[in-house]
Amino acid sequence: MLRKHAEDQSFFGRMYSSTILIFNGLRILLKYPLLLLPIFVSWIIYAAITIYFNYYFSYDKLMPEQIILLAFGIVLSYCIIFSISALIQLEIIQQIEAKQKVNLSQAIYETFAKDFVKALPIIIIWAIIWFVLTILEAIFTRRNNKNRDERPAATYENFAKTLGGYKNFSLIDLSFDLVKSGVRMLAFFMYPAIALEDETTINAIKKGFSTISGNLVEFASGFIQTEMALTIILIPAAIIFGLSDGMQIKFPKEVWIGVTIYIGFATSLYLYLQQMFASSLYIWNMRWEKAVRKAKIYKQPMPNIEDIPKPYLLDDIEN
Repeated sequence: MLRKHAEDQSFFGRMYSSTILIFNGLRILLKYPLLLLPIFVSWIIYAAITIYFNYYFSYDKLMPEQIILLAFGIVLSYCIIFSISALIQLEIIQQIEAKQKVNLSQAIYETFAKDFVKALPIIIIWAIIWFVLTILEAIFTRRNNKNRDERPAATYENFAKTLGGYKNFSLIDLSFDLVKSGVRMLAFFMYPAIALEDETTINAIKKGFSTISGNLVEFASGFIQTEMALTIILIPAAIIFGLSDGMQIKFPKEVWIGVTIYIGFATSLYLYLQQMFASSLYIWNMRWEKAVRKAKIYKQPMPNIEDIPKPYLLDDIEN
């Protein structure tokens, strides 16, 4: 297996590589802000679905099995919209890598014409895992949430708190949130093989796991750093939530609308960083593997991944 490149690198050096990839993602976004648009649009759809089914949809006439089926359908819709935005982002990245003019319409066409069908099995598996985790989370937190069956009022404040994930701190909730995020990042590591290399679903899954297993420190470091980035970005919203609940300050609806929009941009940036980190590490690892195969053929010294030039997309920004 092509997984020995990391042995010659220090632990902190590998963590630093993840940091560089994440910061390069931010620099790339400054040059190509269009990359954030698909994710923000997907968040708007996510927000609309979440608010409707949390505050307006009536579950009274549904049987328990119908509620379960509906709940899975909602989770599946989340996975679909975020996967589509990730695939569109990857198609834009491919255009930039190929020195082509960025064309959003073409990226959307390529996503639905060649990527989505291949990605659908991964999306379904992701949705099943997310749904199972949601059920387990509900079971483990039932004792600590006596009012879980009471629907909160449909106010702008509650909308913002729901979309921002604002709730009483719980290690159980935090653990499940991190696992869900980790599963999503696993999917993000599989999509580059589909969008950038036109691989089959099976090969995309294999290559995604291969990239992660060969770069475990980088993967873990990138995951932790993106989660920390989200926490930092959401601090302004958390301050507003704290003032509202802790000091009983009543903010007008305009403030809560602004907080909700801010949460949308913050979440979109967070998802963008996760996808950009996954795709950058995937491309870098892919080129290292090709260099290793070439070195074996010509009986040359095995290259270190740090010896391999970063993807052209990153080179353009650095130069």
